Formats: sequence, structure tokens, C-alpha cells
Amino acid sequence: MADTDETLDALNEVHGQEKPDDVGLGEWIWGALQGDFSTERSAGQIGFDLVVSLIPIVDTLCDLRDLCANLREYRKDPSNKVTLFFIATTVVGFTPEVGTVVKGALRLTWVYLKPLIKHADDIANASKLVAAANRACDAALPKITEFLQYNRVAKWATDGKLPDIYQFVSKTIREAADKLSPAVLGGLLNDKFNDLKSLLERIRPIVPSTVRERIDDLLKNIEAKRQAMSGAIQSFTQPVRTVLKIFAKRLEDKAVKVEVYRTNRGWIAPISEAGAARLINAKPPKWAKKRPRTMKFPPLKPQDLRTQALVNAHPDHPRIQDWMIATFSKAKGGMRADAIKGPAKLYRVVDPSNEGAGIFWMTEAEFKAIKDRDGWRSRFAVKPDWNQNGWVVEYEIKAGESLPVWRGPAASQKLEGTDYYLEGGGEQVLFYPSSRDEMVKAMPRIDRVTGKPLMDGAGNEDRRVDFTDVTGATAPTKLRARITDRRIKGPIETGWGATDYTPQEAQRILLTAPTAS
Repeated sequence: MADTDETLDALNEVHGQEKPDDVGLGEWIWGALQGDFSTERSAGQIGFDLVVSLIPIVDTLCDLRDLCANLREYRKDPSNKVTLFFIATTVVGFTPEVGTVVKGALRLTWVYLKPLIKHADDIANASKLVAAANRACDAALPKITEFLQYNRVAKWATDGKLPDIYQFVSKTIREAADKLSPAVLGGLLNDKFNDLKSLLERIRPIVPSTVRERIDDLLKNIEAKRQAMSGAIQSFTQPVRTVLKIFAKRLEDKAVKVEVYRTNRGWIAPISEAGAARLINAKPPKWAKKRPRTMKFPPLKPQDLRTQALVNAHPDHPRIQDWMIATFSKAKGGMRADAIKGPAKLYRVVDPSNEGAGIFWMTEAEFKAIKDRDGWRSRFAVKPDWNQNGWVVEYEIKAGESLPVWRGPAASQKLEGTDYYLEGGGEQVLFYPSSRDEMVKAMPRIDRVTGKPLMDGAGNEDRRVDFTDVTGATAPTKLRARITDRRIKGPIETGWGATDYTPQEAQRILLTAPTAS
């Protein structure tokens, strides 16, 4: 350990008081290792630990104190799977690459997880473990935020030139989870036992005989139990890894949301299809019209022979899939092939979850004719769960250039879960910009049943960010990081506002809605 003065200062921090004159240094160390540790430690007690453990020597002592507490719990019932699981969670913090700050965030998570894990089935059953981990994260995140904003942590992050401490903590935890294996977990515990044994052997000659007897008993137990304890916790590698990945994902989502809110003022969150349906049914907005038997702008049928002939006759136009064809209406002459000659400008309304370089656009004349969000949503039949709006991007076609496009009236759209629809009829333009947007590559979402990464419809990992919409429903979404096509300018604000409903409006609508009899 460090020199005597630094060690004493560290011990005083752990004890929370100055060493009494009649207590020797060795006894003071022993007291720190055996000290005020309870299996039911409060968030406040853990918060004290986190603050003092930012001092490197204190961090080492806290590790060893935690190890002593774990050993005591193990001796009570070596077969208790809940005890073994939480010993394994503690051992993760012994990973050198994790560091003191990340370990502090983990400690807070464990203190909120512990009351939720009562039985072995809570660990073995993946859906129960995932639910408990998410509940623990809900409770821990505000306290973790306080910890990460503490001045010592902020200074550490500034000195380390970390632009986003949440992202750093999240990434570190994810990397630790990826590297975790039964052998790694067992090795970390054995290494820390060696540290504890070394410290105990150093203080043994300088403590009173009564303390020396207790040290001897602890050393004997370390030798007797370390191998069995190390082997027992290895079977909990996968559950611990699952919890770590959930925690890392939740922290990263929080960091991403903070950044998107900072750069997109006024945007709240995407809205889920179910959430939108609840609000529409409770209080239909202007853009939602009662759905007739035949909608005003019925969609084209992709398999219609005339549609197929049109597409086949224009191989130099953008490739168009069946679902894209169905967004055009057969009214007003239907979809047609065209070439827009420059100079000209096309416009696209977006929110942070939409690509600026998407495929659906409108002409400058159409855009200037729109007066507000209601008019845009109704005329171009854009469902609220597709796009909350708020910003617009501009695509420039220069003089002398010609852009092949498909254009025609937007088809009406059913609003699922309701008896309403979006009318449509505005002229939409379909083409592919030359460069797709760079999207936020978030950590994979975790399946709440299996605890494994979720897959999207294409068989790739689902890397959307989980939001809670204004109705309280989960609304996962991709987020735009950067528009890369040099022809696209923006996004700039539309001036229409960035959401159909504020949280206050949504709650008022739902509270005053008549209940089904």
C-alpha cells in the first residue's frame, strides 16, 4: 500500500472519522475491512462509499471490505444461489479496466437490484432477471446521475478529456460484459483473495492478540473456501453478463437522449402506434378523419398489370418496391414517371428519428402551400408513429441537371387501432439521394424474455433506442446522427412545433376520455 500518512488518510475516509489515539494502525485497517457493512445498505450509505472510493487507496480498501463481507455471507450458506450471484456481481468490480468511477455506478445498480432478487428462480428465469434489472436501473439511474455529476467525478472526466461520461461508463461496462467468462470471473476473485491475504499477513504482527486470532480465523477460511467459492460463482457468468448489458444499454440510451434533446429542442420522443391510437380515439385531432368504406385516395395495387407495365417501361428510374408503390394513390392519374429538371428544390419534413436522405419528398410548391403540421400530416398521410415532424430538409437540383423520380398523389392511410384515417392526396416525389444518413449505432436492445439481443426484421441486431412516449408506452426508434449527402441542406425548424401532443396534453386527454362501459 502507499506510505503511512496516505494509508491513514484513506482509512479515516473509510471509517468516516479520525483514528483514535489508542487504536493502532493495524487494528484500524482491520476495522475498515470488517466495518460498517450490511447486506441491506441504503443508497445513502452506498453514496458515501462512492464519494470516498474515488481516492485510489480507499477504492482498494473498499474492494477488500466487500470481499470480506462476501466471505461472511458465503460461510453462512455456501449453497445459496442468490448469495453466489451477488458475490459474482461484486467480483465484476474487481476488473482492473473497470476503474473506480464505473465501479461506483455498478455498486449503485447492485444495491437496487438486491431487494428484487429473492429466490434462485429470479436469476435462472431470464424474463424475471431482465425485469428486475430494468426495475433496478429505473431506481438507480437518478442516483448514478448525481454521482457522475459530483465535482470529483466531473474533474476526473475533464482531466481524462471524456466528452460524455455516460457513454464512457456504458462502453466500459459493455466491454467488461463481453470479456466476462467463467475463468475470468474465478480468476478475478482469486486475485483479490491474494490481495486480501497479503494485507492480513502484513497487519497480523501489529494488532492485539484478540484481533490476531480473528485474522488467523479469516486466513484459515480464505484457504479453505476460496477454491469452492471461485468455482461456485462461475456458473453465474451468463446472468451477470445479461444484467451488465442491460445496464450498459440503459446508460447509453440515456446519453443518446440527452444529446438528441440538446440538438433538437422541442422534440420529446417518438410516439408508438398504440399510444397514437389511444389519443386519437380519446380526442380525434383535425388531421384524423372518420374512415369511410372507401378512402378518398385509395392505394395503388402493386400487382396491377398497368402498374407493373409502368415500372417495367422505366428501368432508368429509381427501383421501387411493392410497399413503396402502395403509398401512391390510383386517384388523380396515379403514379407516374418523371424527370425534374434543375434548377429546382425538393423538401422533406423530418424529426430526429427520420433520415434526411429518405425517399419521400415534395416539390417546393407543395411545401410552400402547407400552412401547418395538421395540413402536412393530412395531405401527405404521414402517421404520427412514422414522423413527429418539426424540421425540414432541402434537396437541390442544379441548373442543367435532371433527376428521374416517381411522383403522384399520396395514398390515404388507415390509422391502426382506430376508425380514423389520414386523407392524403398531396403530390409526393420518390427518389434515392446519393448518400444515406449516418445513423446512431446504439447497443443492441435486450429481449425481455430471453435476455439475449433482439433481432430486427432483417435478422440484424435491433439497435434502436428505447423511448417512453407521451402515453407511457415504449417507443423504440432509430436516431439520425448526421446527414451526409452534400446536396441536402438542413434540417431547419418548420415553425410548426415538434410534436402532436405534449406530455401534459396527452395526460389531460387520456384522463378526461370516457371509459368503455
